[in-house]
Amino acid sequence: MKKGQTEIIGFMVIILLLFFSLIFYFRFASDDDSDFLAEAEENLEVSNFLTVMKQYTLCEDSSLGDAIKSCASGGGFICAEDSCALVKRDVAALAAANGWSEDEYMFFIGEELYSPNTCAGNSLADDYSTASIEIRLVYCY
Repeated sequence: MKKGQTEIIGFMVIILLLFFSLIFYFRFASDDDSDFLAEAEENLEVSNFLTVMKQYTLCEDSSLGDAIKSCASGGGFICAEDSCALVKRDVAALAAANGWSEDEYMFFIGEELYSPNTCAGNSLADDYSTASIEIRLVYCY
């Protein structure tokens, strides 16, 4: 082997040792009590749940997203029911089906709360806008 090739191999060994030592450090030397991966999974769950809520079918041609949009625009009727009452009822039913208790989430259309209770503590949130009004789901843990 030429001297240059030997130096390159030595350099690669040093880089690999640094890489594995950084992995070891980040895996085992974390001082904080929060688990980054668990929080990322919960954040993804909140985001996916909000997406599922928007696509949930209420009746033949209407989804919960349509009811949310109607309620955000000032109210109206979806599936022969008041859209805001429909949102309040079905969001609670979907949250219960997801295993969330009433004090673990908050659902907002604009600044108005459409969930039974408020929650406190650490929280994760996801939102989107419809009819120029922000829709927000907050999960407390």
